[in-house]
Amino acid sequence: MGVGENAETWPWTTDRRVEHPDAQLGFDPAETITARDRVRSGDYPEWLDHVSAAAACTRPIRLSGSIDVKNPDGTLMHTIDTDSMPDGVIYTPCGNRRASVCPSCAEVYRRDTYQIIRAGLKGGRYGLPPLGQHLAVFLTATAPSFGPVHHRVVKTHAADCRSKDRCTCRAQVCRPFGKPCDHGREMRCTSRHTASDPLLGTPLCLDCYDHRHQVVWNLQATELWRRTIQEFDRELERLGKRLGVDLRRRYLKVYEFQARGVIHYHAIIRLDGYHPDCPGAIVPPDRIVTRGMFASVLETAFGKTRYATAGHPANNGHGWEMAWGAQGLDIVHINADGDDANLTKLSGYLAKYVTKSTEATGAIFRRLDDMSIELYAAPDTHTGRLIQACWDLGTADGWHRLRRYAHQYGVGGHITTKSRGFSVTYTYKRWERTIWRRTQGFPHLWDDQQADLVVYRLGYHATGWITTGDALLANSAADAARRRAQAARDYADDQPSALPTAA
Repeated sequence: MGVGENAETWPWTTDRRVEHPDAQLGFDPAETITARDRVRSGDYPEWLDHVSAAAACTRPIRLSGSIDVKNPDGTLMHTIDTDSMPDGVIYTPCGNRRASVCPSCAEVYRRDTYQIIRAGLKGGRYGLPPLGQHLAVFLTATAPSFGPVHHRVVKTHAADCRSKDRCTCRAQVCRPFGKPCDHGREMRCTSRHTASDPLLGTPLCLDCYDHRHQVVWNLQATELWRRTIQEFDRELERLGKRLGVDLRRRYLKVYEFQARGVIHYHAIIRLDGYHPDCPGAIVPPDRIVTRGMFASVLETAFGKTRYATAGHPANNGHGWEMAWGAQGLDIVHINADGDDANLTKLSGYLAKYVTKSTEATGAIFRRLDDMSIELYAAPDTHTGRLIQACWDLGTADGWHRLRRYAHQYGVGGHITTKSRGFSVTYTYKRWERTIWRRTQGFPHLWDDQQADLVVYRLGYHATGWITTGDALLANSAADAARRRAQAARDYADDQPSALPTAA
């Protein structure tokens, strides 16, 4: 079956390559094409449509290969080669969650996280029932102290203060009292630090600070959380037996870097009940369970959980103690009054952290090796000593992950994790977005069998846009599309609703 015969059914099967006038002279079109050539070519609209999925990406992935299109009976109808497409490749977004690397893909990740959190708090979508009657808390669990650092404390904020990152309120004196340490440095600071002060999070004495313990804590934080949740389950089971009810917990957590280079967890923990006739159903807990009981169980579990890591030669064969900070948990009850505005604010508050990494410490690194470690492991800086600690401790057997994650001061794994049943998954959100694109905005027309009719046999070709002009044109088109979509949403919000309002 010819290409032209399927042009109406499968639009991407048509040959839409951009012909460059220098190609006949033996030059590579990919090397000589410019933004002016793109715009002047008759295939410019088709090229924009071809790259639209990755138009706003900073460094898209270019894939090459072929696509098999099958009939409903499974027979091969046609094979499409990427050589017949613009630039001879397929563009796909890089998918990086860090805003410092790719703002566009990070924004997609942030929005997915926002929808996942909001659905897990409010319910009513993605097959989740309304969750307004469920008990839930928002907690912050921090690491212990590894040495005194410069900090900023504002006890009373101004009425118009909205952001801690840009807060201009008057702070307290950093550390007004303190004696010289064994290294002869003053362990006191009389400054009132601003929110952007580079001294925030740095130790008062680099030699007194326990950098090794901190990177080990970062590495073992996921294991500490796992043991804490296990202890919480045991305490919750004891509470259920005393009250004669069955209880379940479901959670979502996000870690955030503090200025001192250690992480702390923000988590939403939701308390569910148990329906004996339908064990998989999500039902609210029995009313006999109060919010005070819920908070007490959490504080008990986090206070009891502590353990020692495996021994390390650098610590005389002993391990390091793993426990939560002595300042205790910061617990805020949510879903208390069904305030939709608070749920929206909380979802946005957590979602904004998933696009960040080590920016809070003033440094942005990539994975390090034997050559690049010398550039970042500066002995006269706090972050440099953290990186060096990861590199030195990572040579021992069983501690190699410290070297792997030295650029993140020992922190590894996903920034967002959740338990089953809290909400939908990122895979679900990505598939939902794929269906939207393939149906051109009409997902109700999608049939799951369509996914089996198109088989992609693609491989990695290159990374990034071919030319700077291509990046400029693609990003400009994506920005214009975003502005049109936002204008349409603003116009729809300004229109009076045709539905009757409740009295």
